[in-house]
Amino acid sequence: MSVIVCCCLFFLFDFPVSTQSQPNKRYVFILDASGSMSEKWDGKTRMAVAKEKLLQVLGGLPKDVSVGLVAYGNRIAGCSSARLYHPIQRGAASIVSQKISSIIPAGSTPIAQTLNVVGEFLLNDVQETEIIFISDGVESCDGDPKAVLYQLKNSGKKFRLQVLGIDIDPQGEEDLKRLSILGDGNYYSLKRPEDYDSSFKRIFFKSEGEQALATETTKSSTNLPANSQIKILNILPYEDGSESGYILNYEYNAPSNTSYMVQLYLYPTEEKLRSFPVPPLRERRMGDLTKHQIEFKSGPEGKGNWIFRLPTGKRMRASAELWDLTGIPKILALSEEKPVQ
Repeated sequence: MSVIVCCCLFFLFDFPVSTQSQPNKRYVFILDASGSMSEKWDGKTRMAVAKEKLLQVLGGLPKDVSVGLVAYGNRIAGCSSARLYHPIQRGAASIVSQKISSIIPAGSTPIAQTLNVVGEFLLNDVQETEIIFISDGVESCDGDPKAVLYQLKNSGKKFRLQVLGIDIDPQGEEDLKRLSILGDGNYYSLKRPEDYDSSFKRIFFKSEGEQALATETTKSSTNLPANSQIKILNILPYEDGSESGYILNYEYNAPSNTSYMVQLYLYPTEEKLRSFPVPPLRERRMGDLTKHQIEFKSGPEGKGNWIFRLPTGKRMRASAELWDLTGIPKILALSEEKPVQ
């Protein structure tokens, strides 16, 4: 479930805040309405708690704030359940509250498709949109949320993605943290219903010092290279004396003369058939990987290779990521995944 919220919720928290709202600020709420949101959590369902907290947030927003709503699940079968329930509209908090109240959890978790809906209908390259994504799970359909975020950023869409994870397992939290990093936001772990309040406090009621730090972070992220790519050129059989296996050749391009990290992943094709599938074209959780290698590079262009052996009797696929190591490490580019044949 996801939510995008503004910075003036006067009655929720017991501490001083600024009453100045940012002009033309835009907020999108993305609600996770998948079937798992009907599970019990501290005596209530996850959905009941989420609705309660979101209605409080919406009720505290200034009347002229622009608000929109996207949700997935909501009793729509299959992996095409993402819907735009209300476009971004000034003063729409009360309408969005009514629509959230009527949503019933049931269905899958198509996060990538949902982010595509947000990007197509709610984001632009002029005004920044604040997104807060509240979810109790990771992608369960055949989509790649991380690649979607990368494409949205690369196309010039202006947004910040704040991710709140409801009682997520460690591997799932790693996935959602990656999404928040790629979306220039933060990840907030919700282990109890009360964690909503502390997370919203950190998101919407920063001190002046924290606001200055957030501004500097935003400035730094906008200076990162925009035109970066990494490609797997080929994966070929390899022999070196008695050793045999495969060699993966890759290259990358980036506009800045700085330090970079290349992460290389090898994972079973069959993992997509598991009860908890990992879709193609997205970063694999570390526990699902067969092999993983990191290489450090300098300069705007580079090439490299990775020699590895395959496990017996398994079909494998590989992918690569390019990271900028200037300041806080940040992912710049994803490769297409390639089969090892």
